Parts: sequence; C-alpha cells; structure tokens
Amino acid sequence: MKKVVLIMAGGIGERLWPLSRENKPKQFLKIIDNKSLIEHTIDRALKITSKENIFIITGRRYKEAFNKYIPSFNKENIIYEPIGRDTAAAITLGILSIREKIKEDAVISILPSDPIIKDEDIFIKTINDSINISKETDNIVTIGINPNRPETGYGYIKLKDNIKDNIYNVDRFVEKPNYENACRFLEDGHYLWNSGMFTWTINNILNSIKKLMPDTYDKFIETLKIKEENKKIEIFNTINKISFDFGIMEKLDNIICLKSSFFWDDLGAFSALGRIYDKDDNNNVVIGNVYAKEACSNIIINDDNKTFIAVDGINDITIVKSNDVILIYPNNKDSKIKDILKDIREKDELKDKRNLL
Repeated sequence: MKKVVLIMAGGIGERLWPLSRENKPKQFLKIIDNKSLIEHTIDRALKITSKENIFIITGRRYKEAFNKYIPSFNKENIIYEPIGRDTAAAITLGILSIREKIKEDAVISILPSDPIIKDEDIFIKTINDSINISKETDNIVTIGINPNRPETGYGYIKLKDNIKDNIYNVDRFVEKPNYENACRFLEDGHYLWNSGMFTWTINNILNSIKKLMPDTYDKFIETLKIKEENKKIEIFNTINKISFDFGIMEKLDNIICLKSSFFWDDLGAFSALGRIYDKDDNNNVVIGNVYAKEACSNIIINDDNKTFIAVDGINDITIVKSNDVILIYPNNKDSKIKDILKDIREKDELKDKRNLL
C-alpha cells in the first residue's frame, strides 16, 4: 500500500509574534539553522516516502508565502483551504483531495509542520512503525511524547494496557490541564503528550468522518464539485469549526499509541527556546546581535543585524526585536502576546499598527 504524508501548515503561531507574522507564520521561521521549520518537516517526510506522495494543507492566505519561502515544493501537492475551520475541516479537505489525486487507498501519516524534532533516525523509525501497525491492524496509530515536565500547554493521551514494548491501547484524550493536573499526570506515568501526529488509511479516516461528522463530510464532497470560489467560501463558512481530536479521535475506540523516544518540542512560545538553545553562564538565551551584562535568566532575540541590543542589570525578561517591532514582557507570561495582538486588532488608537501583525 502506498505511503503518503500530509503536512498540516495552517497555523499562525501568534505567541511567537513579532517573529511570526500573518505574511510569514511560524512554520516559515528559521529557528534552528538556515532552514525553516516546514523545510525540516519536508526533509523528514522525504525519508518516509517519495516527494510526489508528500502533500501540504494550508490556508489560501499563505499562498504567496509558500511561493516565496518554499518555491521548490510541488505546487500541485499544496492544498489550500479557502478559510480556516480548524483541524477536522483541514484534515477532511486534505484527505479527500489526496484521494481524488492518487485514485486509491493509501496509509497516510499526518504531521504538523512546525515542531522541533531531534533524533531524526528514531523519529523516522517511529513513523514507519506506525505505518506498519496501521496496515496490520486497520487501526489509527497516534504518537505520544513522554512528558518531562508538568506542561499545561499541551493535550495529553491517557494510556490503557500495554500491547508490547512501546505500543499501547489508548484510554482517552485529555485536553490541556491546569498545573495541578499536569503535575498529577507526570507522576502517574500513564499519560503522554499528544503530538498531533497520527497514521491511518485514507479509507478508514474518511469512513470515520462520514460516520461521526456526516454534515462536514457531505459539505466537503459538495465543495470539491464547485469551481466558483465565492460559493466554496459560502459553504466553508457553514462547516462546523472543531478540532480533529474533538470531532473524531475522542469518539473512536480502536486507537493505538506509540510511545516515542525522540526529542520533540511544540515551540508554542518564546519560553520554549530555553529548552532548545544553549544558555550562557547567567542562564540567558541570547540570539542575534546582543550583549547582556549582569543580566540573568533572560530571553533576548534580535533578528536584525543592523540593530544592536545591549542590556544591563535586568532579570527574567523576554525581549524580541524583529524588523519594526520590539516586544518586552516578563518571562513565562507568553499569553500577554495574544492580549497585545487583540488590542492592536480592536483598539482604534492602535489601528495604524495593524500592518505589523
């Protein structure tokens, strides 16, 4: 059976503003080296299957960004949503479009475009193992990440019985917990982070969507027959906005989880950079043209070579300089970024700053 990879690339990554912008979202950022996050994801996918079997689902608003930042990717394999309606809609459109193109069933791995993944050989083996298990069992196989801290920003997978080695049956999915529950999950040992990666066959995914979300399925079948863009958008606006986990995964009883052993980080906010980059002797994460004197436990990012940032005597502060924006806020208060963006979008006195989003 053919192996296919569908890369989910529709998010903005608001908590990485001002590095991440509407015209250059998170997946196009070069966090680790001179390659963007999505380029790294494509490279990993190429170790799983051939380039003609790698597809991307993203928003139509990112078409220009893809042409600019990923010009070499096969444009026929980029599937554009007219408008975003969360991951259930994105996956449904992606799977239906792929089936229409390849004209056969296939085992498909769904991968987010923007995590940080190290130990790539282990990652590739894990995905190939998930493909083999899904072929053998006809079940959906999800990838769980072994937690190493009480993280409140991720969903969790509760494991049931151990089938063998690192393979488990899934008890249930758990939404992002508060800190107290996250500590309890860590101590319990039966909970893994939900990576958002899973493998199943095209036919099984579509049969489940047709059964559990029939209205969504029927509307997508209708849109595939329509060429007029305004009519498509009109139908898309009526599609239920819900995640694939809520709409499908949490209602299934045949889910298998592979417990991973590779390094994975969702990089949801600047506070995650301390887990990825080496720190200096004073526990600072310093990136770019920066000088920190008598400063401790700061995150300082400067992506503008023409600008020099010098700090002295400050602690526990995040500073980000990107093009025409400087952002400063207390460490581990990443939610404040969304508050700032909300103010820019809604407050009249900031309306002239909306071009900075």
